[in-house]
Amino acid sequence: MQSRYITVHGYRLHYLEAGHGPAVLLLHGFGGSAEGWRATGDVLAGAGYRALAFDCLGFGRSQKPRDAPYSLEFITGLYVEAMGQLGIDRAAIVAHSMGGKYALATALLHPAMVTGLALVATDGFAPAAAMSKVGKWPLLCWSILWLSGQPPLVRAMMGAAFHQPEAFVTEEIIAQSSGAFQGWENIHALTALSQRYDATDLEISGMRARLGELRVPTLLTWGENDQIFPVAQSAVAAAEIPGARLITFPTCGHFPQIESARPFRGLLLGFLAGLRD
Repeated sequence: MQSRYITVHGYRLHYLEAGHGPAVLLLHGFGGSAEGWRATGDVLAGAGYRALAFDCLGFGRSQKPRDAPYSLEFITGLYVEAMGQLGIDRAAIVAHSMGGKYALATALLHPAMVTGLALVATDGFAPAAAMSKVGKWPLLCWSILWLSGQPPLVRAMMGAAFHQPEAFVTEEIIAQSSGAFQGWENIHALTALSQRYDATDLEISGMRARLGELRVPTLLTWGENDQIFPVAQSAVAAAEIPGARLITFPTCGHFPQIESARPFRGLLLGFLAGLRD
């Protein structure tokens, strides 16, 4: 995948792109980046799709503003405008964890632009995170974010996120995860995001109450051993999203696209092929 930049509404976004054909947007989770989708993007490109993995504003190599009006509407508006600039009328969205709530909001607010949703251990169906309260105290928030970037703590968190951490938690993953929380630019941006948590939460923003409006094919995938968003939440998501199909992966944690890569990719390609019929 090739690294590229685009300026949207005055904000510089970084994304990775590969392939030609129907567009597929890949959205990462909290603390992640487009790099986490590189292998999947290459597979999609090889299968005849135009894969675009975005760094969400405030993450990865995208701009990290302190004063952006972070909200579901704002972030989804950036993606939709980016699609327009890149000549994309419609796209399927594949989204992991935090990215899931942005994918759902995009399908609700801009339904004509979304052909399908493939949500991986999606956020939006868990109780409000502690950061929704911590964000109101910047100094405390800064301290927690700084600690979150220390390699020993990252290693422990990644160990909990994977069912088989000894096989999948590499030094590269540790370095990438640590980097998301290191440096004042990152900390200030994540603090600003935390301070606007209510506007980015599916439940508190009122967006979850609208899920019944969705009329787009939806695939839900979940690891049966997910300790971040326990698999019980998958049934809740499937019940609230009309027509959603749910597939769970055994002996798998919060990252099915990594820990169950082969069956996940096969399932994803089958889902995307169905959207082309």
